Amino acid sequence: MEYVSILYPRAKPHFSDNDIDNILDEIKDTLQSGNLRQGERVREFEDKFAEMVGVKYAIATNSCTSALELTLRSLGIEDKKVLVPTETFVATGNSVILSGNTPVFTDIDKSTLCMSYDTVMDRMSDDVDAIIIVHMGGLITPDIYKIRDYCENNFIHLIEDAAHAHGSKYQSEYAGSIGTAGCFSFYPTKVMTTGEGGMITTNSKSLMTMARVLRNHGGDGNVGLYTASNDRMTEITAILGISQLKHLEEFVDKRNYISSKYRESLSMVSEIQFFPEYNEIKNSHYLFYFILNTINRKVFIEKMLQRGVQVGDAYTPPCHRQPVFDKYISNDTFEVADDILSRHVSLPMYTELNDMDIYSITDIVKEVIIDCKR
Repeated sequence: MEYVSILYPRAKPHFSDNDIDNILDEIKDTLQSGNLRQGERVREFEDKFAEMVGVKYAIATNSCTSALELTLRSLGIEDKKVLVPTETFVATGNSVILSGNTPVFTDIDKSTLCMSYDTVMDRMSDDVDAIIIVHMGGLITPDIYKIRDYCENNFIHLIEDAAHAHGSKYQSEYAGSIGTAGCFSFYPTKVMTTGEGGMITTNSKSLMTMARVLRNHGGDGNVGLYTASNDRMTEITAILGISQLKHLEEFVDKRNYISSKYRESLSMVSEIQFFPEYNEIKNSHYLFYFILNTINRKVFIEKMLQRGVQVGDAYTPPCHRQPVFDKYISNDTFEVADDILSRHVSLPMYTELNDMDIYSITDIVKEVIIDCKR
């Protein structure tokens, strides 16, 4: 099949001309200083990110995968089971295995694409030491406090995979401040980016202290204390993060605006089913999802791409259908994930989209749906 050029990619990072000029000046200063590895810029980024999230500590890493693995190791969780939703990138499950633990995959709630209290309890056992809850698409599950209360009462660590949720909020608490720790990604598609990079957020001094050691080859200077990798962040990476963080609130507000316009424009399309919205949750809208009720998703995606619109289907296939996790799946059923994840799609979502772009995209959606029905 021959594709036209992409008019609207699924995601695109945003740096204003002024931001780019300032970033280049900062990078020039850093290059002239000779200190390119983790230093004062990384510390500044950590301090400002911790302040935004509302926690005492932030630990910068080279990826969210590293952040998750370091968090599990820093909490002393080993040879235990860790609950993970099947609707997530493989990195979440991989981090559990890399930390010396066993992932136990749960089904998802059909209204949120996140874990719910019921899906957690369905897989709970005495040897579960942690739950990694993924704020899918930027949404914090409405069950978050119920799940947290259960964890606190049963001495289970609640870890937030907040890779999608920079600036997301449940009532007065930001993503990354609700559980024992939060782990963020700064990959180029995310709400804010540093190219590559991650961050751990926590109020635990012991977790912070151990994570800082483990990310640096598990040692103090030249003295090796633990077997570990190099998971540090560079100064240039942190410069990008400091710049992006200044605009995080406006990025999230713009994404909420785009989401509302998508809903408004597509509200009368019967073949589309939206996910609920919740008054108590501020969603970062990393992704804008909906479900195709009667339209073949593969055909829909192909026809959208032919018209220059890149449509996402993350994360398909889900973890329980990934070969790397075969040995961790027994006779478990994932009825909701298998149904919903075969029918859901996400539209382009990035700061630079204006009203004309939004209406152009939704007009194409309507045209493609009509075309698919022929």
